[in-house]
Amino acid sequence: MAIPATEAKARKRQVFTDRSSFATTMVTLLVDTYGTKAFEWLPEVIEMEVNDDFEIKIPAPNLSRLCAGVNLITSDDFYKSLPDFINYCNILSGDVLDPRTWDPADSTELAWGITEGLLLSPPDDTDEEPFSQEIVAYIGEALDDEGIITPPDVLRIAVRANDPASFVAGEFSDDPAMFNAVYDLEQSKTAEINAAVRRGLQMLAHQLDTLPLRDGSAKDVVRKMIESLGKPSSSSLI
Repeated sequence: MAIPATEAKARKRQVFTDRSSFATTMVTLLVDTYGTKAFEWLPEVIEMEVNDDFEIKIPAPNLSRLCAGVNLITSDDFYKSLPDFINYCNILSGDVLDPRTWDPADSTELAWGITEGLLLSPPDDTDEEPFSQEIVAYIGEALDDEGIITPPDVLRIAVRANDPASFVAGEFSDDPAMFNAVYDLEQSKTAEINAAVRRGLQMLAHQLDTLPLRDGSAKDVVRKMIESLGKPSSSSLI
Protein backbone atom coordinates (compact mmCIF):
# COMPACT_ATOMS: atom_id res chain seq x y z
CA MET A 1 0.00 0.00 0.00
CA ALA A 2 1.42 3.36 -1.06
CA ILE A 3 1.92 6.03 1.57
CA PRO A 4 1.46 9.80 1.02
CA ALA A 5 4.45 11.57 -0.54
CA THR A 6 4.93 13.85 2.47
CA GLU A 7 5.01 10.87 4.82
CA ALA A 8 7.44 9.01 2.57
CA LYS A 9 9.80 11.98 2.43
CA ALA A 10 9.67 12.39 6.21
CA ARG A 11 10.58 8.72 6.62
CA LYS A 12 13.49 9.10 4.20
CA ARG A 13 14.74 12.14 6.10
CA GLN A 14 14.64 10.07 9.27
CA VAL A 15 16.70 7.30 7.66
CA PHE A 16 19.51 9.71 6.81
CA THR A 17 19.44 11.54 10.17
CA ASP A 18 18.63 8.85 12.74
CA ARG A 19 21.83 7.76 14.50
CA SER A 20 20.55 4.17 14.58
CA SER A 21 20.31 3.85 10.78
CA PHE A 22 22.52 1.13 9.37
CA ALA A 23 24.81 1.58 6.39
CA THR A 24 22.79 -0.98 4.43
CA THR A 25 19.57 0.96 5.01
CA MET A 26 21.08 4.26 3.89
CA VAL A 27 22.83 2.75 0.87
CA THR A 28 19.56 1.14 -0.21
CA LEU A 29 17.78 4.50 0.00
CA LEU A 30 20.66 6.23 -1.78
CA VAL A 31 20.40 3.81 -4.73
CA ASP A 32 16.61 4.05 -4.83
CA THR A 33 16.89 7.85 -5.00
CA TYR A 34 19.84 8.40 -7.33
CA GLY A 35 20.66 5.05 -8.88
CA THR A 36 24.08 3.41 -8.80
CA LYS A 37 25.60 6.53 -10.38
CA ALA A 38 25.83 7.78 -6.78
CA PHE A 39 28.59 5.20 -6.25
CA GLU A 40 30.82 7.35 -8.45
CA TRP A 41 30.37 10.45 -6.27
CA LEU A 42 32.88 11.73 -3.74
CA PRO A 43 31.70 11.84 -0.10
CA GLU A 44 31.22 15.61 -0.22
CA VAL A 45 28.98 15.24 -3.28
CA ILE A 46 26.91 12.55 -1.56
CA GLU A 47 26.57 14.80 1.48
CA MET A 48 25.57 17.83 -0.62
CA GLU A 49 22.99 15.93 -2.69
CA VAL A 50 21.35 14.25 0.30
CA ASN A 51 21.32 17.44 2.38
CA ASP A 52 19.86 19.54 -0.44
CA ASP A 53 17.27 17.09 -1.70
CA PHE A 54 15.98 16.06 1.72
CA GLU A 55 16.52 19.45 3.42
CA ILE A 56 18.56 17.95 6.23
CA LYS A 57 22.04 17.97 7.75
CA ILE A 58 23.22 14.37 7.69
CA PRO A 59 25.16 13.65 10.91
CA ALA A 60 28.85 12.81 10.55
CA PRO A 61 28.47 9.21 11.85
CA ASN A 62 25.67 8.57 9.35
CA LEU A 63 27.69 10.00 6.46
CA SER A 64 30.64 7.84 7.48
CA ARG A 65 28.48 4.70 7.53
CA LEU A 66 26.84 5.60 4.23
CA CYS A 67 30.16 6.18 2.46
CA ALA A 68 31.65 3.04 4.02
CA GLY A 69 28.69 1.07 2.68
CA VAL A 70 29.24 2.46 -0.82
CA ASN A 71 32.94 1.66 -0.67
CA LEU A 72 32.23 -1.89 0.48
CA ILE A 73 30.23 -2.47 -2.68
CA THR A 74 32.64 -0.79 -5.08
CA SER A 75 35.98 -2.18 -3.87
CA ASP A 76 37.55 -5.23 -2.23
CA ASP A 77 39.38 -3.25 0.47
CA PHE A 78 37.22 -4.83 3.17
CA TYR A 79 38.56 -8.28 2.34
CA LYS A 80 42.15 -7.46 1.43
CA SER A 81 43.39 -4.48 3.48
CA LEU A 82 43.68 -4.80 7.26
CA PRO A 83 43.64 -1.03 8.00
CA ASP A 84 40.54 -0.58 5.84
CA PHE A 85 38.90 -3.66 7.34
CA ILE A 86 39.38 -2.26 10.86
CA ASN A 87 38.05 1.15 9.79
CA TYR A 88 34.98 -0.43 8.19
CA CYS A 89 34.18 -2.49 11.28
CA ASN A 90 34.48 0.58 13.51
CA ILE A 91 32.41 2.79 11.20
CA LEU A 92 29.66 0.23 10.62
CA SER A 93 29.43 -0.09 14.41
CA GLY A 94 28.86 3.67 14.81
CA ASP A 95 32.29 5.30 15.00
CA VAL A 96 33.46 8.25 12.91
CA LEU A 97 36.78 7.76 11.14
CA ASP A 98 39.55 9.94 12.58
CA PRO A 99 42.73 9.35 10.56
CA ARG A 100 44.78 11.03 13.29
CA THR A 101 44.17 8.25 15.81
CA TRP A 102 44.50 4.46 15.93
CA ASP A 103 41.24 2.82 16.94
CA PRO A 104 41.47 -0.99 17.05
CA ALA A 105 38.18 -2.80 16.48
CA ASP A 106 37.08 -5.05 19.35
CA SER A 107 35.31 -8.38 18.94
CA THR A 108 31.80 -6.91 19.03
CA GLU A 109 32.71 -4.35 16.36
CA LEU A 110 34.40 -7.04 14.28
CA ALA A 111 31.36 -9.31 14.52
CA TRP A 112 28.93 -6.63 13.37
CA GLY A 113 31.30 -5.24 10.74
CA ILE A 114 31.75 -8.65 9.14
CA THR A 115 28.02 -9.38 9.35
CA GLU A 116 26.96 -6.19 7.58
CA GLY A 117 29.95 -6.26 5.25
CA LEU A 118 28.96 -9.73 4.04
CA LEU A 119 25.38 -8.53 3.51
CA LEU A 120 26.42 -5.48 1.50
CA SER A 121 29.19 -7.12 -0.47
CA PRO A 122 29.12 -10.92 -0.35
CA PRO A 123 32.30 -12.56 -1.65
CA ASP A 124 32.36 -14.73 -4.72
CA ASP A 125 30.95 -18.20 -4.08
CA THR A 126 34.15 -19.74 -5.38
CA ASP A 127 36.35 -17.85 -2.93
CA GLU A 128 36.67 -20.12 0.09
CA GLU A 129 38.94 -17.69 1.98
CA PRO A 130 37.88 -14.15 0.99
CA PHE A 131 39.66 -12.41 3.87
CA SER A 132 43.41 -11.92 3.78
CA GLN A 133 45.62 -13.83 6.21
CA GLU A 134 46.47 -10.55 7.92
CA ILE A 135 42.80 -9.90 8.63
CA VAL A 136 41.96 -13.35 10.03
CA ALA A 137 45.10 -13.19 12.19
CA TYR A 138 43.98 -9.80 13.56
CA ILE A 139 40.59 -11.28 14.45
CA GLY A 140 42.39 -14.07 16.33
CA GLU A 141 44.48 -11.55 18.26
CA ALA A 142 41.39 -9.55 19.19
CA LEU A 143 39.71 -12.68 20.55
CA ASP A 144 42.85 -13.57 22.51
CA ASP A 145 43.12 -10.05 23.97
CA GLU A 146 39.54 -10.27 25.23
CA GLY A 147 39.97 -13.76 26.63
CA ILE A 148 37.42 -15.33 24.29
CA ILE A 149 38.10 -19.04 23.87
CA THR A 150 35.11 -20.00 21.71
CA PRO A 151 34.70 -17.49 18.86
CA PRO A 152 31.27 -15.99 18.20
CA ASP A 153 29.66 -17.52 15.12
CA VAL A 154 30.77 -14.92 12.57
CA LEU A 155 34.33 -14.76 13.96
CA ARG A 156 35.12 -18.44 13.49
CA ILE A 157 37.27 -17.45 10.51
CA ALA A 158 39.90 -16.27 13.01
CA VAL A 159 43.39 -17.72 12.85
CA ARG A 160 45.02 -18.00 16.28
CA ALA A 161 48.68 -18.47 17.14
CA ASN A 162 47.86 -20.88 19.97
CA ASP A 163 44.91 -22.96 21.08
CA PRO A 164 43.34 -20.90 23.91
CA ALA A 165 41.26 -23.82 25.18
CA SER A 166 44.36 -25.96 25.68
CA PHE A 167 46.16 -23.06 27.37
CA VAL A 168 43.36 -22.46 29.88
CA ALA A 169 42.97 -26.17 30.56
CA GLY A 170 46.69 -26.41 31.27
CA GLU A 171 46.79 -23.32 33.48
CA PHE A 172 43.94 -24.49 35.70
CA SER A 173 44.39 -28.26 35.48
CA ASP A 174 44.72 -28.45 39.27
CA ASP A 175 41.85 -26.04 40.00
CA PRO A 176 38.59 -27.25 38.42
CA ALA A 177 36.54 -24.53 40.12
CA MET A 178 38.68 -21.76 38.60
CA PHE A 179 38.63 -23.48 35.21
CA ASN A 180 34.83 -23.61 35.29
CA ALA A 181 34.65 -19.93 36.29
CA VAL A 182 36.94 -18.88 33.42
CA TYR A 183 35.06 -21.08 30.96
CA ASP A 184 31.66 -19.70 32.03
CA LEU A 185 32.95 -16.12 31.74
CA GLU A 186 34.27 -16.57 28.22
CA GLN A 187 31.11 -18.40 27.16
CA SER A 188 29.06 -15.44 28.37
CA LYS A 189 31.18 -13.07 26.25
CA THR A 190 30.58 -15.21 23.18
CA ALA A 191 26.85 -15.38 23.89
CA GLU A 192 26.66 -11.59 24.33
CA ILE A 193 28.32 -10.95 20.97
CA ASN A 194 26.10 -13.47 19.16
CA ALA A 195 23.05 -11.86 20.75
CA ALA A 196 24.21 -8.38 19.74
CA VAL A 197 24.57 -9.52 16.13
CA ARG A 198 21.09 -11.06 16.18
CA ARG A 199 19.61 -7.84 17.58
CA GLY A 200 21.39 -5.83 14.92
CA LEU A 201 20.05 -8.07 12.15
CA GLN A 202 16.51 -7.77 13.53
CA MET A 203 16.79 -3.98 13.64
CA LEU A 204 18.24 -3.89 10.13
CA ALA A 205 15.46 -6.12 8.78
CA HIS A 206 12.87 -3.79 10.32
CA GLN A 207 14.54 -0.70 8.83
CA LEU A 208 14.63 -2.25 5.36
CA ASP A 209 11.08 -3.53 5.62
CA THR A 210 9.76 -0.03 6.43
CA LEU A 211 11.72 1.86 3.75
CA PRO A 212 9.35 3.74 1.41
CA LEU A 213 11.10 2.89 -1.86
CA ARG A 214 10.16 3.99 -5.37
CA ASP A 215 11.75 1.00 -7.10
CA GLY A 216 10.45 -2.25 -5.66
CA SER A 217 11.40 -3.69 -2.32
CA ALA A 218 14.60 -3.17 -0.34
CA LYS A 219 15.60 -6.72 -1.20
CA ASP A 220 15.26 -5.97 -4.91
CA VAL A 221 17.33 -2.79 -4.65
CA VAL A 222 20.15 -4.49 -2.75
CA ARG A 223 20.21 -7.36 -5.24
CA LYS A 224 20.26 -5.02 -8.23
CA MET A 225 23.03 -2.81 -6.92
CA ILE A 226 25.25 -5.79 -6.12
CA GLU A 227 24.61 -7.60 -9.40
CA SER A 228 25.00 -4.53 -11.62
CA LEU A 229 28.43 -3.46 -10.37
CA GLY A 230 31.95 -4.64 -10.90
CA LYS A 231 34.51 -4.03 -8.15
CA PRO A 232 37.56 -1.88 -8.86
CA SER A 233 40.66 -2.68 -6.86
CA SER A 234 40.46 0.34 -4.55
CA SER A 235 38.36 3.33 -3.62
CA SER A 236 38.68 6.54 -1.63
CA LEU A 237 35.25 7.01 -0.10
CA ILE A 238 36.50 6.61 3.46
